[in-house]
Amino acid sequence: MYFNMTRNLFLFVFFFNSLILFSQKKRINIDSIIKFDNYNVFKNISYGPDKKNTLDLWIADSKLKSPFVIYIHGGGFGAGSKNAAYSKNNFKRIKRLLENKISFATIDYTFKNNEDFLFSSFNDAKRALQFLKFNSEKYNLLRDRVALMGASAGATSSLWIGLQDDMSDKNSSDPVLRESTKVSCIVGMAAAHSLNLKRWKDMANVDEAYLKSIFKKYLGKMDAEKWVQKSFDDNYISEVDFFEKMDTDDPPIFIVNYGKNRKPKNIADFHHNPLHAKVLKQRADSLNIKNVVYAPGIGIIDKSRQGVVEFIIENLN
Repeated sequence: MYFNMTRNLFLFVFFFNSLILFSQKKRINIDSIIKFDNYNVFKNISYGPDKKNTLDLWIADSKLKSPFVIYIHGGGFGAGSKNAAYSKNNFKRIKRLLENKISFATIDYTFKNNEDFLFSSFNDAKRALQFLKFNSEKYNLLRDRVALMGASAGATSSLWIGLQDDMSDKNSSDPVLRESTKVSCIVGMAAAHSLNLKRWKDMANVDEAYLKSIFKKYLGKMDAEKWVQKSFDDNYISEVDFFEKMDTDDPPIFIVNYGKNRKPKNIADFHHNPLHAKVLKQRADSLNIKNVVYAPGIGIIDKSRQGVVEFIIENLN
């Protein structure tokens, strides 16, 4: 029995390490790979008005229309780029998706600011999704078979889009914004379960003053008084949060939050706490939303042992 437990633990650690996508710093030279393997790739496509509204799109080698994945990088809504998708191990996974006739996009987006804080990032990611749906004929994509995938801030953006009702604006003068925001599945690495900081406080069992002090440090040179006040305002919370909007019609979710449960020292500790995964799983289970969740630091290991690529293939094909 002890041998089997040890063996299973070893196998899971090996498996779990293979799940940590889009976190490695060593990146490949994408231009050389495109040239060497002759992929059908569109680089730096403009999907919106800002100079940061660009994406790379890797088209699956298929004469038929393909499902697609949109990757949203992390960086605390204040750093990072679409090139985060291009580490050596991550590119192997991109190749597996392409080999399974699934196209792949990675996006840049604007960062948090004093005008609307996180909404610039969220709305850029939403627009990238709608842009690719709007241009599905041009790029030979299946507009109704889409996965959102992200790490850290990108994971939370993915949940913000995917766990809400359709956010299309049918009356918009911009045809892109008339497109549906519904997706087939969501993958979140180090995601937050909510953007209601009151929930974070209760989850981590810290007092409000402690949470606010950490949040102010995260805001940096922004108007801390303005955004601390807004972030605890019920009207703002109803706009920014997605947790209470989860319902039985939501798509399957794949969540991995590594690390241990400890008193957070900064906003990253808060955002990456494995308890987020636990709360998301509890909520998904209560609503009968299909989920695969890993938070080994607090003992949550999905019985399926399903990996990210397998999850995406299953839910897009």
